[in-house]
Amino acid sequence: MEIKIATEEEIKYCYELMHQANKSLSEKDFINTISEQIKNGYKLIYVIENKEVICVTGFIISQKLAWGKYLHIDDFVTNKSVKSTDAAKALLDFIKIYAKQQECSSIHLDSSIQREEAHKFYLNENMKIDSYHFSINIK
Repeated sequence: MEIKIATEEEIKYCYELMHQANKSLSEKDFINTISEQIKNGYKLIYVIENKEVICVTGFIISQKLAWGKYLHIDDFVTNKSVKSTDAAKALLDFIKIYAKQQECSSIHLDSSIQREEAHKFYLNENMKIDSYHFSINIK
């Protein structure tokens, strides 16, 4: 198992797995969106095993009055065929180390309410539920 920060050329390797979580996402839109986000500090990190991407996450480092400098995970997807959480745990541990190296005071993520298995994983990793996230579509 190897953990890599995706280069511009490697973004495409993560599409298939991200598509599992977002079926409406085209490969072209995925690559274009991630490329734009990278220009603004976004990082795409993936776990590869036996030449297959089995876990991927995307995040950005930002700063807020309430939290100080923090790392926000935008996406965290593990291949449905991967039964163990070893890859997800390794990736989250990598992010924790990276956040400390970047002098972040915390790590945050939003998770859709139906993702119960993901919630169990996050709670087992000592993350806590400490807020609600509200949104409204305006289109």
